[in-house]
Amino acid sequence: MHEFHSTSPAERPGEAPVDFTRSVPPMLDIVKKETISAMNALSRTEKFSRIFHVATSGGRMEDRRAGQKWLAKRFGSPPKESCVTVTNGTQSAFLILLNTLVGPGGLLLAERLTWGPLADLARRARVRVQGLEIDDQGILPDAFEAACRANRPQALYCNPTDHNPTTAIMPEERRRSIIDIARRYGVTIIEDDALGLLVSSAPPPLAAMAPDRVWYVMGLTKCLAHGLRLAYVVSPTEKEMARVFGPASRLSFWAPSPLCASVATHWIGQGAADAICRAIGDECRERARLARHLLNGTDLASTPDALHVWLRLNPGLDRHVLIEDLKRRGVLIRPSDLFTADKTPPPNAVRLSLSSPQNRLDVKRGLSVVASALHLFSDK
Repeated sequence: MHEFHSTSPAERPGEAPVDFTRSVPPMLDIVKKETISAMNALSRTEKFSRIFHVATSGGRMEDRRAGQKWLAKRFGSPPKESCVTVTNGTQSAFLILLNTLVGPGGLLLAERLTWGPLADLARRARVRVQGLEIDDQGILPDAFEAACRANRPQALYCNPTDHNPTTAIMPEERRRSIIDIARRYGVTIIEDDALGLLVSSAPPPLAAMAPDRVWYVMGLTKCLAHGLRLAYVVSPTEKEMARVFGPASRLSFWAPSPLCASVATHWIGQGAADAICRAIGDECRERARLARHLLNGTDLASTPDALHVWLRLNPGLDRHVLIEDLKRRGVLIRPSDLFTADKTPPPNAVRLSLSSPQNRLDVKRGLSVVASALHLFSDK
Protein backbone atom coordinates (compact mmCIF):
# COMPACT_ATOMS: atom_id res chain seq x y z
CA MET A 1 0.00 0.00 0.00
CA HIS A 2 1.29 3.45 -0.86
CA GLU A 3 0.55 6.78 0.74
CA PHE A 4 0.68 9.76 -1.52
CA HIS A 5 -0.09 13.44 -1.34
CA SER A 6 -1.12 15.43 -4.37
CA THR A 7 0.83 18.61 -4.79
CA SER A 8 -1.50 20.61 -7.03
CA PRO A 9 -4.32 22.50 -5.29
CA ALA A 10 -7.88 21.34 -5.74
CA GLU A 11 -9.50 24.68 -5.36
CA ARG A 12 -8.85 28.36 -5.44
CA PRO A 13 -9.10 30.25 -2.12
CA GLY A 14 -12.71 30.64 -1.08
CA GLU A 15 -14.06 27.79 -3.21
CA ALA A 16 -16.29 25.31 -1.40
CA PRO A 17 -15.43 21.60 -1.50
CA VAL A 18 -16.96 19.56 -4.29
CA ASP A 19 -19.22 17.06 -2.54
CA PHE A 20 -19.75 13.82 -4.46
CA THR A 21 -21.10 11.96 -1.40
CA ARG A 22 -24.84 12.64 -1.48
CA SER A 23 -27.08 10.94 -4.02
CA VAL A 24 -29.51 13.80 -4.54
CA PRO A 25 -30.79 15.30 -7.78
CA PRO A 26 -29.33 18.61 -8.93
CA MET A 27 -31.33 21.66 -7.86
CA LEU A 28 -32.53 23.01 -11.18
CA ASP A 29 -34.33 26.28 -11.84
CA ILE A 30 -37.43 24.41 -12.99
CA VAL A 31 -37.93 22.99 -9.47
CA LYS A 32 -38.11 26.46 -7.92
CA LYS A 33 -40.40 27.67 -10.69
CA GLU A 34 -42.82 24.75 -10.38
CA THR A 35 -42.82 24.86 -6.57
CA ILE A 36 -43.89 28.51 -6.64
CA SER A 37 -46.53 27.70 -9.24
CA ALA A 38 -47.87 24.78 -7.19
CA MET A 39 -48.04 26.79 -3.97
CA ASN A 40 -49.86 29.64 -5.72
CA ALA A 41 -52.36 27.22 -7.20
CA LEU A 42 -52.90 25.31 -3.93
CA SER A 43 -53.38 28.52 -1.95
CA ARG A 44 -56.37 29.37 -4.11
CA THR A 45 -58.19 26.09 -3.41
CA GLU A 46 -60.82 25.52 -0.73
CA LYS A 47 -58.78 22.63 0.68
CA PHE A 48 -55.68 24.73 1.34
CA SER A 49 -56.30 25.10 5.08
CA ARG A 50 -56.69 21.34 5.45
CA ILE A 51 -53.17 20.84 4.10
CA PHE A 52 -51.82 22.28 7.35
CA HIS A 53 -54.27 20.53 9.67
CA VAL A 54 -54.83 16.98 8.43
CA ALA A 55 -52.39 14.15 7.74
CA THR A 56 -53.91 11.01 6.24
CA SER A 57 -52.31 7.58 6.66
CA GLY A 58 -51.53 6.29 3.21
CA GLY A 59 -52.40 9.63 1.60
CA ARG A 60 -55.67 11.08 0.37
CA MET A 61 -57.51 9.42 -2.50
CA GLU A 62 -56.22 12.08 -4.91
CA ASP A 63 -52.65 11.42 -3.75
CA ARG A 64 -52.97 7.69 -4.34
CA ARG A 65 -54.47 8.32 -7.76
CA ALA A 66 -51.59 10.64 -8.61
CA GLY A 67 -49.27 7.83 -7.54
CA GLN A 68 -51.08 5.45 -9.87
CA LYS A 69 -50.61 7.86 -12.75
CA TRP A 70 -46.93 8.39 -11.97
CA LEU A 71 -46.14 4.69 -11.55
CA ALA A 72 -47.93 3.79 -14.78
CA LYS A 73 -44.82 5.11 -16.55
CA ARG A 74 -42.91 2.16 -15.10
CA PHE A 75 -45.64 -0.47 -14.89
CA GLY A 76 -47.11 0.10 -18.34
CA SER A 77 -50.55 0.64 -16.80
CA PRO A 78 -51.68 2.06 -13.45
CA PRO A 79 -51.45 -0.34 -10.51
CA LYS A 80 -54.68 -0.90 -8.59
CA GLU A 81 -55.63 2.03 -6.37
CA SER A 82 -56.27 -0.31 -3.43
CA CYS A 83 -52.70 -1.58 -3.74
CA VAL A 84 -51.08 1.88 -3.66
CA THR A 85 -50.17 3.76 -0.50
CA VAL A 86 -48.26 7.00 0.02
CA THR A 87 -45.57 7.36 2.69
CA ASN A 88 -43.30 10.17 3.84
CA GLY A 89 -40.28 8.58 2.18
CA THR A 90 -38.57 5.30 1.47
CA GLN A 91 -36.93 4.78 4.86
CA SER A 92 -40.14 4.74 6.88
CA ALA A 93 -41.78 2.56 4.24
CA PHE A 94 -38.93 0.05 4.38
CA LEU A 95 -38.94 0.00 8.18
CA ILE A 96 -42.58 -1.09 8.17
CA LEU A 97 -41.95 -3.62 5.40
CA LEU A 98 -38.97 -5.14 7.21
CA ASN A 99 -40.85 -5.31 10.52
CA THR A 100 -43.79 -7.11 8.96
CA LEU A 101 -42.51 -9.07 5.97
CA VAL A 102 -39.31 -10.29 7.63
CA GLY A 103 -39.80 -9.76 11.36
CA PRO A 104 -37.44 -9.90 14.34
CA GLY A 105 -34.84 -12.60 13.86
CA GLY A 106 -35.87 -13.18 10.25
CA LEU A 107 -33.44 -13.23 7.34
CA LEU A 108 -33.37 -10.65 4.57
CA LEU A 109 -31.25 -11.23 1.48
CA ALA A 110 -29.82 -8.27 -0.44
CA GLU A 111 -27.10 -7.43 -2.93
CA ARG A 112 -23.81 -7.65 -1.04
CA LEU A 113 -23.29 -4.01 -1.96
CA THR A 114 -26.51 -2.18 -1.30
CA TRP A 115 -28.36 1.02 -0.40
CA GLY A 116 -26.50 2.54 2.57
CA PRO A 117 -29.40 2.94 5.07
CA LEU A 118 -30.55 -0.68 4.67
CA ALA A 119 -28.22 -2.04 7.35
CA ASP A 120 -29.36 0.56 9.90
CA LEU A 121 -33.02 -0.06 9.10
CA ALA A 122 -32.50 -3.81 9.44
CA ARG A 123 -30.91 -3.34 12.87
CA ARG A 124 -33.87 -1.27 14.02
CA ALA A 125 -36.25 -3.95 12.78
CA ARG A 126 -33.99 -6.64 14.37
CA VAL A 127 -33.67 -8.30 10.99
CA ARG A 128 -30.61 -10.29 9.90
CA VAL A 129 -29.14 -9.41 6.50
CA GLN A 130 -27.12 -11.65 4.20
CA GLY A 131 -25.42 -10.27 1.12
CA LEU A 132 -25.58 -12.01 -2.26
CA GLU A 133 -22.85 -12.01 -4.88
CA ILE A 134 -23.41 -9.63 -7.77
CA ASP A 135 -21.88 -8.89 -11.14
CA ASP A 136 -22.36 -6.09 -13.65
CA GLN A 137 -25.97 -7.26 -14.19
CA GLY A 138 -26.95 -7.44 -10.55
CA ILE A 139 -27.70 -10.43 -8.30
CA LEU A 140 -26.35 -13.77 -9.48
CA PRO A 141 -29.32 -16.18 -9.69
CA ASP A 142 -27.19 -19.13 -8.52
CA ALA A 143 -26.17 -17.21 -5.40
CA PHE A 144 -29.80 -16.32 -4.70
CA GLU A 145 -30.97 -19.91 -5.09
CA ALA A 146 -28.16 -21.28 -2.93
CA ALA A 147 -29.06 -18.84 -0.14
CA CYS A 148 -32.75 -19.74 -0.43
CA ARG A 149 -31.99 -23.44 -0.26
CA ALA A 150 -29.58 -23.17 2.67
CA ASN A 151 -31.09 -20.43 4.82
CA ARG A 152 -34.82 -20.11 4.04
CA PRO A 153 -34.99 -16.29 3.98
CA GLN A 154 -38.24 -14.42 4.40
CA ALA A 155 -37.53 -11.73 1.78
CA LEU A 156 -35.14 -10.33 -0.80
CA TYR A 157 -34.39 -6.61 -0.99
CA CYS A 158 -33.07 -5.55 -4.39
CA ASN A 159 -32.38 -2.45 -6.44
CA PRO A 160 -32.28 -3.87 -9.99
CA THR A 161 -32.42 -0.63 -12.00
CA ASP A 162 -29.29 1.56 -11.80
CA HIS A 163 -28.16 -0.22 -8.67
CA ASN A 164 -26.84 1.90 -5.85
CA PRO A 165 -23.82 1.94 -5.70
CA THR A 166 -22.57 -0.09 -8.71
CA THR A 167 -24.96 1.28 -11.44
CA ALA A 168 -25.80 -2.29 -12.58
CA ILE A 169 -29.03 -2.71 -14.54
CA MET A 170 -30.50 -6.19 -14.31
CA PRO A 171 -31.65 -7.40 -17.75
CA GLU A 172 -35.14 -8.75 -18.19
CA GLU A 173 -34.05 -12.37 -18.56
CA ARG A 174 -32.26 -12.30 -15.22
CA ARG A 175 -35.22 -10.58 -13.59
CA ARG A 176 -37.35 -13.53 -14.66
CA SER A 177 -34.80 -15.94 -13.17
CA ILE A 178 -34.85 -14.09 -9.84
CA ILE A 179 -38.66 -14.13 -9.83
CA ASP A 180 -38.79 -17.86 -10.62
CA ILE A 181 -36.43 -18.64 -7.74
CA ALA A 182 -38.42 -16.45 -5.35
CA ARG A 183 -41.62 -18.26 -6.30
CA ARG A 184 -40.08 -21.71 -5.84
CA TYR A 185 -38.87 -20.91 -2.35
CA GLY A 186 -41.74 -18.67 -1.24
CA VAL A 187 -39.55 -15.57 -0.87
CA THR A 188 -41.12 -12.13 -0.95
CA ILE A 189 -39.29 -9.55 -3.07
CA ILE A 190 -39.00 -5.92 -1.95
CA GLU A 191 -38.04 -3.82 -4.97
CA ASP A 192 -36.48 -0.38 -4.62
CA ASP A 193 -36.96 1.50 -7.90
CA ALA A 194 -35.65 4.92 -6.85
CA LEU A 195 -33.95 5.62 -10.18
CA GLY A 196 -36.26 3.73 -12.52
CA LEU A 197 -37.70 6.82 -14.19
CA LEU A 198 -34.26 8.32 -14.84
CA VAL A 199 -32.93 5.35 -16.80
CA SER A 200 -33.53 5.41 -20.54
CA SER A 201 -35.12 2.18 -21.79
CA ALA A 202 -35.11 0.60 -18.32
CA PRO A 203 -36.47 -2.96 -18.19
CA PRO A 204 -39.89 -3.30 -16.56
CA PRO A 205 -39.81 -3.49 -12.77
CA LEU A 206 -40.00 -6.85 -11.07
CA ALA A 207 -43.37 -5.77 -9.66
CA ALA A 208 -44.82 -5.44 -13.17
CA MET A 209 -43.54 -8.91 -14.04
CA ALA A 210 -44.65 -10.60 -10.80
CA PRO A 211 -47.23 -8.47 -9.00
CA ASP A 212 -48.17 -11.45 -6.79
CA ARG A 213 -44.64 -11.73 -5.36
CA VAL A 214 -43.23 -8.19 -5.20
CA TRP A 215 -43.62 -5.18 -2.93
CA TYR A 216 -42.56 -2.10 -4.91
CA VAL A 217 -41.26 1.22 -3.58
CA MET A 218 -40.49 4.38 -5.55
CA GLY A 219 -39.42 7.53 -3.74
CA LEU A 220 -39.59 10.96 -5.36
CA THR A 221 -36.36 12.29 -3.86
CA LYS A 222 -34.23 11.19 -6.84
CA CYS A 223 -36.48 11.84 -9.83
CA LEU A 224 -38.12 15.10 -8.64
CA ALA A 225 -36.67 16.84 -5.56
CA HIS A 226 -34.77 15.70 -2.50
CA GLY A 227 -36.87 17.90 -0.24
CA LEU A 228 -40.05 16.25 -1.51
CA ARG A 229 -40.07 13.47 1.10
CA LEU A 230 -42.58 11.14 -0.48
CA ALA A 231 -42.64 7.52 -1.64
CA TYR A 232 -45.26 5.36 -3.33
CA VAL A 233 -45.62 1.75 -2.24
CA VAL A 234 -47.41 -0.92 -4.29
CA SER A 235 -48.50 -4.15 -2.58
CA PRO A 236 -49.25 -7.51 -4.22
CA THR A 237 -52.91 -7.37 -3.06
CA GLU A 238 -55.31 -5.14 -1.16
CA LYS A 239 -55.35 -7.73 1.63
CA GLU A 240 -51.56 -7.60 1.92
CA MET A 241 -51.62 -3.81 2.05
CA ALA A 242 -54.08 -3.93 4.94
CA ARG A 243 -52.03 -6.58 6.76
CA VAL A 244 -48.75 -4.69 6.52
CA PHE A 245 -49.75 -1.03 6.84
CA GLY A 246 -53.11 -1.35 8.59
CA PRO A 247 -51.67 -1.83 12.10
CA ALA A 248 -49.67 1.40 11.68
CA SER A 249 -52.63 3.46 10.45
CA ARG A 250 -52.86 5.43 13.71
CA LEU A 251 -49.16 6.27 13.75
CA SER A 252 -48.07 9.44 11.98
CA PHE A 253 -44.32 8.83 11.60
CA TRP A 254 -44.75 7.22 8.18
CA ALA A 255 -47.73 9.26 6.93
CA PRO A 256 -46.96 11.60 4.04
CA SER A 257 -46.61 15.30 4.75
CA PRO A 258 -49.87 16.81 3.44
CA LEU A 259 -47.95 19.70 1.89
CA CYS A 260 -45.42 17.46 0.10
CA ALA A 261 -48.20 15.14 -1.06
CA SER A 262 -50.25 18.07 -2.34
CA VAL A 263 -47.30 19.51 -4.28
CA ALA A 264 -46.50 16.11 -5.81
CA THR A 265 -50.14 15.50 -6.73
CA HIS A 266 -50.37 18.95 -8.33
CA TRP A 267 -47.13 18.46 -10.26
CA ILE A 268 -48.22 15.06 -11.56
CA GLY A 269 -51.67 16.30 -12.53
CA GLN A 270 -50.37 19.39 -14.34
CA GLY A 271 -47.46 17.70 -16.12
CA ALA A 272 -44.81 19.59 -14.14
CA ALA A 273 -43.46 16.34 -12.66
CA ASP A 274 -42.75 15.03 -16.17
CA ALA A 275 -40.91 18.22 -17.07
CA ILE A 276 -38.82 18.16 -13.88
CA CYS A 277 -37.93 14.49 -14.32
CA ARG A 278 -36.89 15.12 -17.93
CA ALA A 279 -34.74 18.09 -16.90
CA ILE A 280 -33.01 16.03 -14.19
CA GLY A 281 -32.42 13.24 -16.70
CA ASP A 282 -30.91 15.67 -19.21
CA GLU A 283 -28.59 17.12 -16.57
CA CYS A 284 -27.57 13.66 -15.36
CA ARG A 285 -26.67 12.63 -18.90
CA GLU A 286 -24.38 15.65 -19.29
CA ARG A 287 -22.69 14.99 -15.96
CA ALA A 288 -22.25 11.30 -16.76
CA ARG A 289 -20.69 12.27 -20.09
CA LEU A 290 -18.22 14.49 -18.23
CA ALA A 291 -17.30 11.61 -15.90
CA ARG A 292 -16.69 9.19 -18.75
CA HIS A 293 -14.55 11.79 -20.53
CA LEU A 294 -12.49 13.01 -17.56
CA LEU A 295 -12.06 9.56 -16.01
CA ASN A 296 -11.36 7.85 -19.31
CA GLY A 297 -8.96 4.96 -18.87
CA THR A 298 -10.12 4.12 -15.34
CA ASP A 299 -12.27 1.16 -14.31
CA LEU A 300 -15.47 3.20 -14.21
CA ALA A 301 -18.99 1.76 -14.09
CA SER A 302 -21.65 4.17 -15.29
CA THR A 303 -24.93 4.35 -17.15
CA PRO A 304 -25.65 7.05 -19.75
CA ASP A 305 -28.15 8.57 -17.27
CA ALA A 306 -26.02 8.14 -14.14
CA LEU A 307 -26.94 9.92 -10.92
CA HIS A 308 -23.75 8.33 -9.56
CA VAL A 309 -20.76 6.37 -10.89
CA TRP A 310 -18.76 3.49 -9.40
CA LEU A 311 -14.97 3.65 -9.62
CA ARG A 312 -13.03 0.41 -9.10
CA LEU A 313 -9.45 1.04 -8.00
CA ASN A 314 -6.21 -0.78 -8.72
CA PRO A 315 -5.14 -3.13 -5.91
CA GLY A 316 -2.15 -0.93 -5.09
CA LEU A 317 -4.29 2.13 -4.37
CA ASP A 318 -6.17 1.84 -1.10
CA ARG A 319 -9.53 3.58 -1.32
CA HIS A 320 -9.12 5.22 2.09
CA VAL A 321 -5.79 6.75 1.08
CA LEU A 322 -7.41 8.15 -2.04
CA ILE A 323 -10.38 9.50 -0.09
CA GLU A 324 -8.16 11.31 2.42
CA ASP A 325 -6.00 12.77 -0.34
CA LEU A 326 -9.05 14.04 -2.20
CA LYS A 327 -10.51 15.46 1.00
CA ARG A 328 -7.37 17.56 1.52
CA ARG A 329 -7.84 18.87 -2.00
CA GLY A 330 -11.49 19.73 -1.47
CA VAL A 331 -13.27 16.75 -3.06
CA LEU A 332 -15.48 14.38 -1.06
CA ILE A 333 -16.37 10.83 -2.16
CA ARG A 334 -17.65 7.67 -0.42
CA PRO A 335 -15.87 4.31 0.03
CA SER A 336 -17.43 0.94 -0.74
CA ASP A 337 -17.46 0.19 3.00
CA LEU A 338 -20.59 2.32 3.43
CA PHE A 339 -22.61 0.08 1.11
CA THR A 340 -21.99 -3.39 2.53
CA ALA A 341 -25.02 -5.53 3.35
CA ASP A 342 -23.16 -7.71 5.87
CA LYS A 343 -19.63 -8.22 7.18
CA THR A 344 -18.23 -9.46 3.86
CA PRO A 345 -15.11 -7.39 3.02
CA PRO A 346 -16.00 -4.73 0.42
CA PRO A 347 -14.20 -4.31 -2.89
CA ASN A 348 -11.57 -1.63 -3.38
CA ALA A 349 -13.92 0.92 -4.95
CA VAL A 350 -15.56 4.29 -4.37
CA ARG A 351 -18.84 5.93 -5.35
CA LEU A 352 -19.11 9.43 -6.79
CA SER A 353 -22.55 11.03 -6.78
CA LEU A 354 -22.40 13.33 -9.77
CA SER A 355 -25.76 14.88 -8.98
CA SER A 356 -25.06 16.60 -5.67
CA PRO A 357 -22.79 19.50 -6.80
CA GLN A 358 -24.85 22.57 -7.54
CA ASN A 359 -23.62 23.09 -11.09
CA ARG A 360 -21.80 21.39 -13.92
CA LEU A 361 -18.67 23.51 -13.47
CA ASP A 362 -18.24 22.11 -9.95
CA VAL A 363 -18.71 18.59 -11.32
CA LYS A 364 -15.98 19.20 -13.89
CA ARG A 365 -13.67 20.74 -11.27
CA GLY A 366 -14.14 17.84 -8.88
CA LEU A 367 -13.71 15.16 -11.54
CA SER A 368 -10.54 16.85 -12.76
CA VAL A 369 -9.11 16.62 -9.24
CA VAL A 370 -10.01 12.93 -9.05
CA ALA A 371 -8.39 12.29 -12.43
CA SER A 372 -5.27 14.20 -11.37
CA ALA A 373 -4.97 12.21 -8.13
CA LEU A 374 -5.34 8.90 -9.97
CA HIS A 375 -2.72 10.00 -12.50
CA LEU A 376 -0.27 11.04 -9.79
CA PHE A 377 -0.64 7.68 -8.08
CA SER A 378 -0.11 5.75 -11.29
CA ASP A 379 3.19 7.58 -11.77
CA LYS A 380 4.52 6.41 -8.38
